[in-house]
Amino acid sequence: MTNEWNARSLDTQRFTESAGQAAFHTGLHQLARVQEVCDKSQASAPQPVCEWSLIGEIRGSGPRQQSWMQLEAALSLPQACQRCLEPMTVDVSVNRWFRFVADEATALAEDDDCEEDLLVTSGEFNAFELLEDELLLALPLIVSHADCQPPTSGALIDDLPHPFAALAGLKTPKA
Repeated sequence: MTNEWNARSLDTQRFTESAGQAAFHTGLHQLARVQEVCDKSQASAPQPVCEWSLIGEIRGSGPRQQSWMQLEAALSLPQACQRCLEPMTVDVSVNRWFRFVADEATALAEDDDCEEDLLVTSGEFNAFELLEDELLLALPLIVSHADCQPPTSGALIDDLPHPFAALAGLKTPKA
């Protein structure tokens, strides 16, 4: 694959018509929205690099001709386990095909009747934004180790009275 294509300003029509292929290596620091969801306590660790590629193609012929683009990406993100709160790494991968349509009205009209994701053909398509969107959507909703225990709460260890213990004294005996 070559890198003659500008991912921040991609001519999608030319890319798909020429069966364009491009491979990119993008540091996490360049993906600001993805970096926001990462564990900040692991900032001193080496910054991960996202390996991603785009492949364009034309499917069909004549009036049924359609422009398609595949996005593949892989990235290991520093996260904090939501159960034990320890640092961990989450592998995120994307492999999606998108079909290009002429305009937003066409995309809205066809969206309900098709299974694929639709994008509007553009002379200045920002593939970085698409990459960030897809990486964020690929993240698991709950990040946790396969087997770990939550940290022991200090409130459970201390000899503090139960917060509702005083209410027991307000109960009136039944007659």
